Amino acid sequence: MTQLKKRAIWGLLIWGVALITAYVIFFLEGGPQTFLDNDTRADLTRAVFTVGFISYFLLLILTRIKSNRKTLIKDERDELISKRAFSTGFYSLMIYVFSLCLALYAYYKVYLNGVDMPVGWVWLLGITTYFMGFVSHAIATLVLYARMSGHGES
Repeated sequence: MTQLKKRAIWGLLIWGVALITAYVIFFLEGGPQTFLDNDTRADLTRAVFTVGFISYFLLLILTRIKSNRKTLIKDERDELISKRAFSTGFYSLMIYVFSLCLALYAYYKVYLNGVDMPVGWVWLLGITTYFMGFVSHAIATLVLYARMSGHGES
């Protein structure tokens, strides 16, 4: 298994758990209306963010070399997959942010007849955008590896 694929699998696990945990914490005890009234939930999401980054940086350090202490080498396929995964992940992230913003607008403006949107949604959008960026990149990497396995063409 290549370094890039290992990092994608573990990154998907780390950031997927962080994303789900952030959503669960956000919707506990009143959801967006009371999110920033209670510092405990904001502190918990900050802790998830911190633990996610510590875990991810440890992952990067631990997957930097082979078990026999040789530096890992990337070939042309790994470079191509990496470039495609970044662009695919970026566009997926843009779709996520746009869709969530559009859904929130429609819900509060149209469905609730112009009720003010709670500012807690901005916190959720900000933190989950970070997590979603890593998740979408990891998924794109794994899909591209699956598509390019065998004869090396997509």
